[in-house]
Amino acid sequence: MPSLSESEGKRPGDRPEEPGAVWARVAVRASVVLAAGSMAAGFLGWRAGALVAGLTACTYVLLGTAPRVPAPYGRGRLLRTLRRKGYRIVPEAASRHVAIGPGGIYLLETRAWQHTVWRSGGEWYVGAVPVGRVVARLTQRAGRIERVLEAGGDGRPWVVPVVMVSGQLPERVMRADRTVIARPREAVRYVLRRPEVLDPEEVEALTAEVEDHLFPE
Repeated sequence: MPSLSESEGKRPGDRPEEPGAVWARVAVRASVVLAAGSMAAGFLGWRAGALVAGLTACTYVLLGTAPRVPAPYGRGRLLRTLRRKGYRIVPEAASRHVAIGPGGIYLLETRAWQHTVWRSGGEWYVGAVPVGRVVARLTQRAGRIERVLEAGGDGRPWVVPVVMVSGQLPERVMRADRTVIARPREAVRYVLRRPEVLDPEEVEALTAEVEDHLFPE
């Protein structure tokens, strides 16, 4: 499967906390430590109380110094990010959405948690299905939307299928024919970095056509 790597953009740093919030958190945690120690001392003696208080305090220290692990990039957050950047989202199925915006038209398969990517015997798989079959199915559905929109004509862009996966990929963004395969966070970055090919009026017109096709009255 041919691949295309995408360099990672800069991530904004975390905003510093207000001093009041820091002291409030310290006060709450100190109260919890004292309460836990007092309860243990009342039942088991002062040694047990000191031990429980110490362990509780250590827990907060470990939580405060542990590295931050980014939360999974869920479907809701993904779609909200695209909407904020001018994309209109039309649901095509339970896990598929058509995203139409400045960078073009994308058919998003967002069921990443069921799409663990792996390799066996020189062949790539998405879940239990060979990647070729996954790509063929999504490309076929994208083709139906293209026929409705007459994509490729009058300057209209083609529909780009995007499969969101979990697991480790050799590249941030991989390509199989014109289908994009990436983890959700990288898929969003890929879409948002595309050059502008549609103006707001074109986005609205294409969205209306897709909605009329998918949800006829």
